[in-house]
Amino acid sequence: MKKNKFYKYILERPAIQAVLLILITTIFAALITVYFESAGNPGFKGFGDAVWWVLVTISTVGYGDKVPITPGGRSIAVVLMFFGVALLSVVTATISSIFVTRKIKEGKGLQEIKLKNHILLCGWNTQAEQILSVFEQAESKISNVVMINQLSEEEAADVMARFTKLKIRFVRGDFTRENLLNRANAHSASAAIILPDISGGNLRPGDERTILATLSLKTLNNKIKVYAHILDRDNLSHLRKARADEVIISDNHSGYLLASHVTAPGVPQFFEQLFSDASNYTLKRREFDPEWFGRPYSEFKEHYSSKYDGILLGIGKMSESFQLSDLMSDDYSYLDEFIMRKFQEAGRGAENEDRVKIIINPEPETELQKNDFYISLESEKK
Repeated sequence: MKKNKFYKYILERPAIQAVLLILITTIFAALITVYFESAGNPGFKGFGDAVWWVLVTISTVGYGDKVPITPGGRSIAVVLMFFGVALLSVVTATISSIFVTRKIKEGKGLQEIKLKNHILLCGWNTQAEQILSVFEQAESKISNVVMINQLSEEEAADVMARFTKLKIRFVRGDFTRENLLNRANAHSASAAIILPDISGGNLRPGDERTILATLSLKTLNNKIKVYAHILDRDNLSHLRKARADEVIISDNHSGYLLASHVTAPGVPQFFEQLFSDASNYTLKRREFDPEWFGRPYSEFKEHYSSKYDGILLGIGKMSESFQLSDLMSDDYSYLDEFIMRKFQEAGRGAENEDRVKIIINPEPETELQKNDFYISLESEKK
């Protein structure tokens, strides 16, 4: 059974066929040439000399350092001259076909992704280009992004041409399908962003596909970070149950911003300017050097003010994951099972993922810890 699979593997791959054809021809012709030439021709002292001459003849290079002198050897040379032209044509056509096919698949979004630690961008809407723009400008040097949507070949090619700093790959199709996620190599992806999708003529995006895609991604790769955008707040609990790491809700802050136009004019304009593509200022997330661990926030604030031209806004604390099963009793009882089930129904699995807690303008005596980072507002101008 295994032999049949091996032969089928060979027959289905033209490149392997071409290599085997050259190899078999070289060995067969070299053996015959040695048989005719080794006795009276000093240029053919062994099998290695014959292999060299056969390869030079097949490739039409013709160095002339070794020449057959027997009728049998010259007959082999004539056959190789004609056969070499045909063989090279086959090899060249095969290699060209492989690259052309790969390029066509890339354009159509049909290729298998071999990347690792890449980011999946599932779905497409007006926010997708803004996300790619942020990735392109990010200091963390995000490069490998795989888009999964139903854009046309021309639209996808236009996106990839505009974001040249990113290595964007395109997989065309429905991002809720498991086979498509496998083609995008979701097993090895580090993160996924799921957007309400309007590609492929889907003018009424819903949260159902976002929930389904989150479930599929977490099933394929339990370590992947999933950041989902939903339209309806009522679906937040479903995303939590699907184990989405973070959820963005449409218009979640629009009420506050609208009211601020009346109660605090200037506040909405501040946010609009800050998040504008033309803004010279941006929010930065930076890691603390290990030397600051265990020291108070007030010391770092003073250090930041003296060294950087920016505004220190606060710190973030990354909670470490824990296993809920560690809290259960040694002899797993019906009560433990009941507790586990209730956690799962509430959207909390047996493993609690890392969570981020932001502390704006923390107390001066706040102690900096290993998993902490700080957030600042800095100018992009050098």
